[in-house]
Amino acid sequence: MATAGSSVQSAEPPRRLKVAIVYPFFAHYREPVLRELLAHGRHDYLLVGDTRDPSGTIPVLDFVEERRFIHTPCVYLGRGLMWQRRLVGLALRGGVDCFIFLGNASWPATWIAAVFARLRGRRVLFWTHGWTRADTGAKRILRPMFYGIAHGLLLYGEHARRIGCSLGFKAENLHVVYNSLDCDSQLQLLQSAEFDAEGRSTRLRLFGTAQTPVVLASARLTAGKRFDLLIGALGILGSEGIAVNLLVIGEGPERDRLEKLSQDCAIRTCFAGAIYDESQLAGLFQCAAVTVSPGNVGLTCMHSMGYGVPVITHDDPCDQGPEWEAIIPGKTGDFFRKNCVEDLARRIAQWTRTESPSQATREACLAVVASRYHPRVQRVLIEQAVAGAPAGSTISPLPATVSALR
Repeated sequence: MATAGSSVQSAEPPRRLKVAIVYPFFAHYREPVLRELLAHGRHDYLLVGDTRDPSGTIPVLDFVEERRFIHTPCVYLGRGLMWQRRLVGLALRGGVDCFIFLGNASWPATWIAAVFARLRGRRVLFWTHGWTRADTGAKRILRPMFYGIAHGLLLYGEHARRIGCSLGFKAENLHVVYNSLDCDSQLQLLQSAEFDAEGRSTRLRLFGTAQTPVVLASARLTAGKRFDLLIGALGILGSEGIAVNLLVIGEGPERDRLEKLSQDCAIRTCFAGAIYDESQLAGLFQCAAVTVSPGNVGLTCMHSMGYGVPVITHDDPCDQGPEWEAIIPGKTGDFFRKNCVEDLARRIAQWTRTESPSQATREACLAVVASRYHPRVQRVLIEQAVAGAPAGSTISPLPATVSALR
């Protein structure tokens, strides 16, 4: 069996497979890895899903004009249940060699389609967050049954893989494929501007001063993100004579309360609203000394590190998004004791001693993104799983540096 970093040699080129990637809909942040698979994959990919998000909260990619898109409308049945029309028929018909389903056990059509695909001898993979902690109650029974249908799981992080192994799943079937954003666009924007000059200009524009460090927070403004804890920590620093400004990117039901709280704590705060334009976001991230996510952290972690900005979040892996694994304390960010506002204030103080991250910190953040959280890395790892290679081996060596991805 091949080891990590080795190449798997074959006497003849592997057969091109037809692979269906099945989601209820394709969120905008999935575009880089999907485009990477479509443009550079060693197999032929079909994208299967709806053209809308029924909740209306997430921008959806429009693949209708793609000849490799199959429309499967979704009907939500209540209580988290969803039926995906036409999916079972697709699994029953010929032509698809491998199905990659979004691994949500609340969707009956996925159960049925996956079982039929297996019965027809097709390879089945579930793309899923997996576990954050060992399941209890009904999940302890249902999740192993559901995951057991698939040949393997495409997981976002090593923590989920460790839990899966502890529950009896075979390690070679648990493929960690990480997560990613549009890293190439980020790198181009980063290289097209002078980091410190951009940061000073943006701080001056937003806050009237370029010298005061800025903490950035980016997410939908909900109670679970605990931005109240962040404002409280900055209030503590202010009472100690340590000035730090706050930049909040996002909208949500908590905005009014957070605005009032920041006023009450005398924190100079800019609420920028929801922004999806990457050129605008690039300038905002470059003005920050650190990004803070007091609740769980997800793709915001990769977004921030993609611009060389470190990330602080809490230290409980059982209540985290898988992207927390990119944080290396003291190098790419830090962890504070969960729900401890004093410890959060102390960590922020350590990372806002200067207005901008050090060059060493920037390089460490970019290296983590390049080595694992990049669409090209994801493509290699996904195609390894599609080909049936055991998890932990690689079809070709993974890039290890930023320069390898340019």
